[in-house]
Amino acid sequence: MNCIKHFFAMSLCLFITLLMANQLNAQVDKFRIFQIESGIIEYKYSGTEVGKSIHYFDNYGNRSAVNLDKKNQDGEVNNGWIISYGEYQYMFDPSKPNEGVKLKNPIIEWLKETSGGDMEKFTEETCSRLGMKKEGTEKFLGKECIAYKGGGDKMLTWNGIMMLMDVDYGGGRTRQEVTSIKVNVPVDPKYFEIPKNIKFSDLPFFGTEGYEYEDDYDEDEEE
Repeated sequence: MNCIKHFFAMSLCLFITLLMANQLNAQVDKFRIFQIESGIIEYKYSGTEVGKSIHYFDNYGNRSAVNLDKKNQDGEVNNGWIISYGEYQYMFDPSKPNEGVKLKNPIIEWLKETSGGDMEKFTEETCSRLGMKKEGTEKFLGKECIAYKGGGDKMLTWNGIMMLMDVDYGGGRTRQEVTSIKVNVPVDPKYFEIPKNIKFSDLPFFGTEGYEYEDDYDEDEEE
């Protein structure tokens, strides 16, 4: 079940990005994850994880696909895809067709419920829980980003997109940063197709009814 564990950890990182980034267009009452309609973003990882990923999205982030190619400091490989349609995510490694996972993301609902309020305050409160606070702006790849810092950690966002995250995670330093970004460009629909040859198991998220998947994890990795 290492594939599921790795994807689940990656999913948590994506959920944090959603918490930092979400916007709501009140004029048209359309839920938006990003302020950019579409894009292709390439990231590189260093520190406790090394490798790269490519993020494809359209419909303001309501449809996205992430292709991962990483490994951790123990040499464990994390390859595969995370495809998201609104409230649902499909996580899979094409080389392991029986280990796909489908889950509903409750954070989307939480964001919808709170988006009528002060989103800037909401973002700052979320950062505070992560030990960071808003500290002006900082340029990255020529873009003026909102900077959140604290305890040696840093996150930069631009138009709701995470440009850089440098944090102490699990006793080691992890850095994820954009190396290439193309926005408002056509994205091939093939990246959002759910493969028919993958078997997906429904997996509740933390704190939701039905979550009882602790046994999927190796005992020596449980705290």
